Amino acid sequence: MPDTYDTFRSILSSAFRIPEDEIQPDLTLEQLGLDSLALAELVLIAHERFGVKVASAYAARSTTVAQVVDHLDTLRAAGTGAVAST
Repeated sequence: MPDTYDTFRSILSSAFRIPEDEIQPDLTLEQLGLDSLALAELVLIAHERFGVKVASAYAARSTTVAQVVDHLDTLRAAGTGAVAST
């Protein structure tokens, strides 16, 4: 998780101008100020950066940073880039 977490924090910081020191694993995407448009952009950026498609359930405003990172790790470990069924 550390590499994925650091990369995901970097994405949130650079693309959405969220200070890295404010990004914590237990915060939801909503608490970080991401709206539905930002979430759609986040899915696209994650796909480009990690080579996987994030399931919509993990791109919800109520999802925590840790949940997204865990989902990304699961998809990357599977190596298929496929969306896990939810």
